[in-house]
Amino acid sequence: MHTASVLQPAMLWLTPIMLLAAAATGWALATWRHRRRPAVSPQCQRSCCSPARVDGLDHREFEYLIRDLMIRDGANKVTRVGGAGDNGADVVAVDPTGKRWIIQCKHRKQGLAGAPVGVREFQILNGTGRPVHKGHVVVLVTNGAVTSRARTFARDQKLHVIDRFLLEDWIETGRPVWELLDIELRASKASALPAPRSEAHIASGADLCGPDEQQDPLYTLADAYEAGFVPWKPTTMRQYLSRSQRRGIPLPRSTWDGQAHHYTEEQLRTWLENWRAKAGPSSKVHEIRSE
Repeated sequence: MHTASVLQPAMLWLTPIMLLAAAATGWALATWRHRRRPAVSPQCQRSCCSPARVDGLDHREFEYLIRDLMIRDGANKVTRVGGAGDNGADVVAVDPTGKRWIIQCKHRKQGLAGAPVGVREFQILNGTGRPVHKGHVVVLVTNGAVTSRARTFARDQKLHVIDRFLLEDWIETGRPVWELLDIELRASKASALPAPRSEAHIASGADLCGPDEQQDPLYTLADAYEAGFVPWKPTTMRQYLSRSQRRGIPLPRSTWDGQAHHYTEEQLRTWLENWRAKAGPSSKVHEIRSE
């Protein structure tokens, strides 16, 4: 009787000690397994994100994706600053020549089916991108669409637009964003804003070739359709261009003026020939009528 009364308090201490030992063993095992896993950085996961997954990101993840793409391109001092009080700057970066980039991100959960970015968003960005943030290059990027009025406003105010289709090019092709936007990298003083290019200057193609080079005429997708270089209207053409990369068909190298892509006739005819050769006679490409 006396022995039992002595053992009873000892048993009360033994139970929690055994539970603590089991918990410590489980924690040690979990830590060991975690350390054995290959490390995958969040930056890689975001920057390698496929276009199909972009719509599933939330707005913060989308901002980090854009930040990581700028890092991938070789920009310096890249910071994601989005949030309350950001005054229109979600990502700030400095390109290799010292130009300061101010990027506003507009994520749409429904992608192209969501509400397009309108003039109001560009007006806010225009009011802060250069005056407040001292940006040399001011960009709005979205995984959705942009209204025609907003594009016109952006062009007039020297703002750059990255819509869903250009974003897909940026992610998939690996081309630096300044190349996609046709921004020539030249050393600039940190305190000096780049001189705006006039519409006549852009149309002349003076930035694209030297004084002794002969430049081929450039066409938008709408112009190319009207001229008969391609058999589909711009909306259908953009769909096929976005599929080209997945099918291993080289994309025609375009020139971006802040509002639309421009191509030479030879570039579009070469792409069309490659597309038809790859698609084959049974492809739906031959069944879809022009819009």
